[in-house]
Parts: sequence; C-alpha cells; structure tokens
Amino acid sequence: ERHIDFAEVARWGTEAAVPNLLMGAVDILAGQLRVFSSRLDTITPAHILASCAVPNIFPAVMLENSAFWDGLFSDNPPIAETIRTRFVGTENIPDEIWVIKINPTRAAKVPLAPEEIGDRRNQLVGNMSLFQQLHAIDMLDELHDMGAFRPEFISRLELDHMVRLPRGFDEDPPRHWHIPFIEMSKELQGTLDYESKLDRNPRNITMLMEDGERQARAFLAARAALS
Repeated sequence: ERHIDFAEVARWGTEAAVPNLLMGAVDILAGQLRVFSSRLDTITPAHILASCAVPNIFPAVMLENSAFWDGLFSDNPPIAETIRTRFVGTENIPDEIWVIKINPTRAAKVPLAPEEIGDRRNQLVGNMSLFQQLHAIDMLDELHDMGAFRPEFISRLELDHMVRLPRGFDEDPPRHWHIPFIEMSKELQGTLDYESKLDRNPRNITMLMEDGERQARAFLAARAALS
C-alpha cells in the first residue's frame, strides 16, 4: 500500500484507454487458473499476494471464498489473456508482446543436489505454462498468415458459435465443441495422499483400476445419453 496507489488502479476498471493489469493465480481448491484483471476486478493487496504466494514459503491467500497460490503452476505470466477482449478490451489488444523472463530456459549442467533439483524443477514448471501459451499465439499468427481469418471464414465461425450442443458436464461452459475429462471418483480422492502414489501393493493398484473402470462406464453412459 505504500508503493501502489490502489485507488488509481481501481480507476483502470472504469476507463477504456488506460493500462490493464493482469495477474495469474491458481485456485487450490478448484484446481483451476484464475486471472485477476484490473478491467474486471477491483485489485487489492490480497490479489497481488495471491499471485505471488509460493508454496512452502508463503501461506495460501484466502480470497473470494477460496485459497490461492502463485500462478507459476498454471499461468506464468497470463499472456493469452492479453489478446482476449474480455480481459483488456478492444482498445488494448497489443500490437506486440514482450516477455521479461525471470527463469532460464536452459541449464548448464544436470542438477544433483536436492536444492539444485528443486530449483530447476521450479524453473521448468514455470516455463512450461509460458511456452504453451506462446505456442498457442504462434499458431494463431500462422493461421492469420495463411488467410484463415478471411471474412467468409469469420462469418462461419460466428454462425458455428451460435450452435449449442449438449454439454454433458455441468462445469463446462456452453460451446459447440467439447473436451471432456475422466477423473477418479471424489470418494477415492479423499482416501489418497502423496504416499499412495508410490504404493505398489496389488490391493492398492486393484482399487485404483476398479475405480477407473467405474468412472469410465459412467462417462460412456453419459456420452451415449447425449447422442
């Protein structure tokens, strides 16, 4: 609060041509990325703390009835949102994207000491989300260069987006395409911990496989009901 004028940042959400502040965090309980935007959110110190709460160093930040960690795990930084009008508005779509990178891409040697391994792992996790978003934007640029965004193509997209097929899963937003997930049951999740990932006991393996079969049958049944 000594260094940031939050009243000024709050004004950014009410005016079109001012800068946009985007910060990535991960919702620990929901297991999903959350992007805080000065255009959509009233930014407070808690939002900034949530975006930089590194696990094992800082406690999770309670915000909006959930708990948040550093966005390193899922959005580092939230680059894809800089080209989405929902987050920055039509007047702030960038002509260029510059990345100020704090984690190295390459390593000079294979880490051996535990602290070196932990540090390199942290770098790789952070870079992974960054590169994935950059690759997605790169693909959009290639499509643009190939003429994929011609008026007749755009009009077809707009028509397609008006079509809403059955979703099948309540957590998915309305859209004409669907990428579902098959996950273990919540009951099983509640009985597992980190050590269970290393447990090769046949009884444990059998329990995992049987739950997977039940979840697969439920998925196929739900899929058949949509057709």
